Amino acid sequence: MFRKSVLLMLVLTLSSLVLAQSQSQPQVVEPPSPDSTTACDVTFSSGTGTNATQFCVTVNGNISQFSVAGGEMIAVSTILEGYGVCDLTGNVAYYDWADFGSGTWGSPTFTHSGNVVTVTRTTTDSLWQLKQTITNVAATASAPGSAKVSMALKNLSGTSRNAYIMRYADVDADSDQSGNDFDFTGQTAFGLEPSNRGLSSSNNTFNNSFGQDTFAQNVAAPPNPCAPFTNFASHPFHGDGSIVQFWSMTVPHNATKTVVSTYKPI
Repeated sequence: MFRKSVLLMLVLTLSSLVLAQSQSQPQVVEPPSPDSTTACDVTFSSGTGTNATQFCVTVNGNISQFSVAGGEMIAVSTILEGYGVCDLTGNVAYYDWADFGSGTWGSPTFTHSGNVVTVTRTTTDSLWQLKQTITNVAATASAPGSAKVSMALKNLSGTSRNAYIMRYADVDADSDQSGNDFDFTGQTAFGLEPSNRGLSSSNNTFNNSFGQDTFAQNVAAPPNPCAPFTNFASHPFHGDGSIVQFWSMTVPHNATKTVVSTYKPI
């Protein structure tokens, strides 16, 4: 009941324009592009034994593989991980979910230096720019490694705009597609294989001007960026699910708002 109240409060804070558009179908500006990919461009490996951690990043900024101690969490059959943005002002969804496709972003600018990958993309309608900074936090003798994901959303339009931004992963812990155990708090969501390992996503953004939530979905498929709570899972959920970090914000003209989250094995 508390979770439902939090979500209701979030909805009620949106402007009348946002409320009106949420009742209509969000549009996707074009179908998935052949530019979508799950191919690893950079792979990070660290640690040994039970803390051996490996993940990779595509040219588009998807984390298309993540394993700990040899147990795979993401690269199982259909690979689904990535980012979505909803322009609530214009009622347009932008996304890149790896195997699901990338139809609303231009070609990326990709750089790699040491433990940091940077991917910058502009939407095909030139209204938004998203700069992702993905950092390898190396494993140690006492903890597995993690992937810290910063997403900086810049409003390129001539007016202030309302937006959702989210990070999503279809977790198949230890390569099990038949079903994992999923649960979540206000800041962390996770999927795990009982008596074995799993993958968590934790919010590292504490900005009082943002609406934010962390949750599991009761489906493996990615969320609709403009209707993100459609497949909100119960506490707890067992099945083929997924995990989502979600933020809502107002971005003034030419301003940038940044959110940060971290993937880490459990």
